[in-house]
Amino acid sequence: MKIAATDYDGTLCPIGESIPEENIQAIKAWQAAGNKFGIATGRGLSLIREAVEKYEDLKLDFLVCNNGAVSLDEQGNMMHCQAITPDVLRGLLSMDVVQDERYSLLVFTAHKVYSIRPNPLIPIELIPPISVEQALQLSDVVQISMKFTTPEEAQQVSDDIHAKYPSLGGNINRSYLDINDVLSDKGWGLQKMLDSGAWKGKELLVIGDDKNDLPMIERFHGFTVATAKPFMQEAAAKVYDTVGAMLLDNM
Repeated sequence: MKIAATDYDGTLCPIGESIPEENIQAIKAWQAAGNKFGIATGRGLSLIREAVEKYEDLKLDFLVCNNGAVSLDEQGNMMHCQAITPDVLRGLLSMDVVQDERYSLLVFTAHKVYSIRPNPLIPIELIPPISVEQALQLSDVVQISMKFTTPEEAQQVSDDIHAKYPSLGGNINRSYLDINDVLSDKGWGLQKMLDSGAWKGKELLVIGDDKNDLPMIERFHGFTVATAKPFMQEAAAKVYDTVGAMLLDNM
């Protein structure tokens, strides 16, 4: 038995498009051969479930969400959750750049997502509004997400936050910055998922397309897709046209 984990946005599903049918069919063939398949994403649980529920043929054996901060098994049971501590969360939400009205500001718990300042690209019904004080009352905040103009701007803010709060790290995907516990990245989250379940020691294949996928690609000698930028292709063990091509090549 082998295990495969893919990034969602830009990897399994091209940006702004649907999951290609060839990927769906390859996943079914992969699982029919006795292997396991799941998604490792920067999205929170509610957002990734909303994205995949329309694909009736897509069955997931696990989910790793919020850049590795949360993992769930096939039945939706939580295998691990790495929350931001309340005192650090309070300090983070008080920083000038986080309070800047120019940038969207989302708060993710292990199961839900709320909006202090909405992201116009996400339907408002998926991100109910919340105040800063209400956010501070949540017991399991795993991620704070902001959208900037460029990846470079997101990186600078990430560096500034980490300098002030070393227990926080930034996971960057295009111009999005996800602020998590410093331990949380997709590589760490997948390893926690493996260690928490019955698959410890099994071969894990990973594939992604952007900077927040680098930790899992480096940890597990993973792959990328042909649409990824050169720095991703240089880091990957192999470049595939699609996730489906990667699965079929490694069955």
